[in-house]
Amino acid sequence: MKTALTMGIIGSISFSSLAHMNDNQNEYASSAKTISKENYEQKTQPDFENGTTRHIVLFDLKDGITQGQKKEIVTRFLALKNSKRNGKSYIENIEVGAENISKEGQGKGYDLAFIVSFTSKGDLNYYVGTPAISDSDYFDSNHQNFKDFVGPLLKVRKNADGSDYVGVLVFDYQL
Repeated sequence: MKTALTMGIIGSISFSSLAHMNDNQNEYASSAKTISKENYEQKTQPDFENGTTRHIVLFDLKDGITQGQKKEIVTRFLALKNSKRNGKSYIENIEVGAENISKEGQGKGYDLAFIVSFTSKGDLNYYVGTPAISDSDYFDSNHQNFKDFVGPLLKVRKNADGSDYVGVLVFDYQL
């Protein structure tokens, strides 16, 4: 009985993993996923798809960035927690990892990590703004200003296909 149960669980995990891989092949592309303009209002509402929502951001900084510049990046990112939407805070929490302590050797050169938590996908959409949303009435200008600040500090190089590799990795998910 125990063996059958274990095999059933392992089989489910393997099948789920395979299905996930097959469904997400285009997720490795570096193209933005935009929201259509007619859906801006709906998809940025605070109650759009309620549930704990996480936005993970990793930065690969240019060589030569000073500790002072790194500290300024962290300070400005953490200040986004004070952003308001219709007079109310909408970012639940921001965590920062300013030093990769992993012993696995898989850091890929990333220098900073942030986890931003929201209570809905609508709040995440409002936060992300460009390139998903182009109308500034539907996104956080503080976050856009931060992206404009940090952009020149990120590594940029060419990928094998000739496209730009920009030193940022983003992963969003909902619990």
